[in-house]
Amino acid sequence: MAPDETAIYILASRLFSAAKNAWRFMMRKIAATIALLLGAASSACTHRAPNTGFSAGNVISRADIERVRAKTALDAVQRVRPDALTRRAAKSVLLDGQSYPVVFLNAQYYGKIDELRNMAADDVEEIRIFGNADAVTKFGAQYGGGVIQLISRSGS
Repeated sequence: MAPDETAIYILASRLFSAAKNAWRFMMRKIAATIALLLGAASSACTHRAPNTGFSAGNVISRADIERVRAKTALDAVQRVRPDALTRRAAKSVLLDGQSYPVVFLNAQYYGKIDELRNMAADDVEEIRIFGNADAVTKFGAQYGGGVIQLISRSGS
């Protein structure tokens, strides 16, 4: 090799080595950042309902209904679990499923969500809220939008 070629070879080899080290350093930083983000996400995602002073999670008890001084079942749900009244995304364009929760009175279909207005809170012992998957499992595939089940004070 000529002296100029040797110098070029040495320079190219040093540049390649520096680029390789920079690449390794960058990949380590990216890996560390991803690990930090995953750690923060897993610690922040506890899946616990916030402490609101009401019954846990998916049940609005008689005591909760009285505490919020609800006049209708709709009042109770709006004051304790307003998220239960929101529209759910369609799961399939081929299936004609519900996108809003429907209402059951005890074990019978009662109607659309508007029917909550027609049920006096004094007649309700408990309100059970079923999300998409739980509603499909318990009530059937057509109830993918969720179910709000009213348990009447005289019902079972």
